[in-house]
Amino acid sequence: MFHLKSKRVLSNAARTLVCVLMLAEVGTQANAAAVTRAADIETSGLEDSSSGHPFVGDDPLAIRDRMVNQHSSAGSPSLGDRVLSLIRIPTGRQRHNTDLTVAHLDRDLTFVVPVPYGMRYQAEKHLLTVNVDLSDDDNHAGILLKKTISGPSGRRLVVAPEARSKGFIQHIDMIELESGESKKTTVRGRVTLSRAAYAEANGDYAIVLMGRLVPPYLNDRIDHSDPTDDEPTDITTRTTRLYVDIRAIWLVSPQRGVVLSKALHLSK
Repeated sequence: MFHLKSKRVLSNAARTLVCVLMLAEVGTQANAAAVTRAADIETSGLEDSSSGHPFVGDDPLAIRDRMVNQHSSAGSPSLGDRVLSLIRIPTGRQRHNTDLTVAHLDRDLTFVVPVPYGMRYQAEKHLLTVNVDLSDDDNHAGILLKKTISGPSGRRLVVAPEARSKGFIQHIDMIELESGESKKTTVRGRVTLSRAAYAEANGDYAIVLMGRLVPPYLNDRIDHSDPTDDEPTDITTRTTRLYVDIRAIWLVSPQRGVVLSKALHLSK
């Protein structure tokens, strides 16, 4: 009888010990989960918006060419249109009748614009202030998406009458975005950013503009300026404007694929 009672006591003790160990393990797991959730909450502003891949937006040049080509193929081009298409000079007409579905542009577009300046970080407040003018320095009409300059400038190298003969001829190709908000080309906002996150970004910032094309969709124009004493260069400038209804503006660290803010806005 005493032997049976001893077995029962030992069995009950073993069960109690197992229960204690199980409860301790559950408690440890719960604490670990709580710590994990706290860490997730602390860094959710970065990690939840991270794609892990560099941000690559739509190519403005490809969009322009697609729209121009789609417009040209809509009907039988005249001899003048054929000549203009061969030398890639715009006609200056707006593309009201562009079929966005045929051009595969009936979707949200994304443009990634690098930010070389306009960022100010206050370490003591963990605050990054964004004040970035996206217009061209010489032309404040719209948001500059792409600018290509080919050919040498004759400034300080030649006098105006000899510029053409000495080959100082430039072609400038600009693609701008018209947001529909008159003269608003500056992106502003404030971002709470830890010192570690700021250091990790290492100056790698870009503005992401998202929206859809709206009528008149696109406008092309070409301007020519003869050499002058101030600018002894023969300059031909093609300016293309894309009309986009901007629906979102983000600040990103493009190479890391991290979204730092989704609450930026346009202002004058």
